[in-house]
Amino acid sequence: MAKGFKAVDRDQGFLLPVDMRDWLPADHLVWFVIEVIESLDLSAFRGRYRLGRAGREAFDPVMMVTLLAYAYCRGLRSSRGIERACLTDVAFRIVCGQRRPDHTVIARFRAGHEGSLV
Repeated sequence: MAKGFKAVDRDQGFLLPVDMRDWLPADHLVWFVIEVIESLDLSAFRGRYRLGRAGREAFDPVMMVTLLAYAYCRGLRSSRGIERACLTDVAFRIVCGQRRPDHTVIARFRAGHEGSLV
């Protein structure tokens, strides 16, 4: 018989910085997608941005391409669904580096780069 239950302490903070590579096994699909996208020449995506101007910083286009590629691999096409996954799914959180692009940012990126994403 069991002696009791293991305690659940949801208020315990991390004692050391978290390494996202420990969250998923090395053979997970997300690592493959990240590696493939990072090996591509995506300078055309970066070239569309004028950096150093007023306004908010844009999300890295390489991250956005990786996000869309991984979402499509998982059968997820909705911008709102992708935004939700960036909050709740560990693999999506890894792709985004713990950032969460809004569904409008995802939709605008997809629409703005439609010809390059095909």
